[in-house]
Amino acid sequence: MKAFFITGFQRKAAACLLILAAIVFMKTPLGAEEEEFSLQVYLSKKQALELAFPGADSIEKKKIWLTEAQREAISTISLLKVDDRRMDFYIGMKSGKAMGYMVIENIIGKSFPITFMIVMNVDGTVRDVEIMVYREPRGYEVRSESFMSQFFGRDAEFDYREINSITGATLSVRAITKGVRKATASFKVLFLDSSPAR
Repeated sequence: MKAFFITGFQRKAAACLLILAAIVFMKTPLGAEEEEFSLQVYLSKKQALELAFPGADSIEKKKIWLTEAQREAISTISLLKVDDRRMDFYIGMKSGKAMGYMVIENIIGKSFPITFMIVMNVDGTVRDVEIMVYREPRGYEVRSESFMSQFFGRDAEFDYREINSITGATLSVRAITKGVRKATASFKVLFLDSSPAR
């Protein structure tokens, strides 16, 4: 039987690995993984559509493939970089006429996407904004009516820098505001500015 000897180099390497493991353990708080992701589902897609268009005879889904000119126009109006190739609008119909439009956005908050809906009137003003799925452990205060109501009645021409933030939820506030800016700008370009998407 051959004897197994540990060299000085191997001993030093093993010691270094143990020290490194101890440092990582000390710097990683217990339950850190659980804190990173917190799934909270508030509205299913079906519930969101029912909330957006109460009493609608039907709800149509309109898929619009954006041209480069439309993307540039939306980017200019919203002051955002818009790379979407397609946008989906849900249109509530009543007696053969549109009663409103809804967009579902997924925008990153701090680490994970926030799924929310933006409902607009036929003139492009915001009627409602609701969180559908929230995945962050903090910042859920953006669901409050006092915050969301700031968007009601706003359109693509509004200066969204006037929206008041929430302490401890700054990144979530930015995500929601970004989604509303994009939705209202898209509606203006695709439905109000004599676009073929009408």
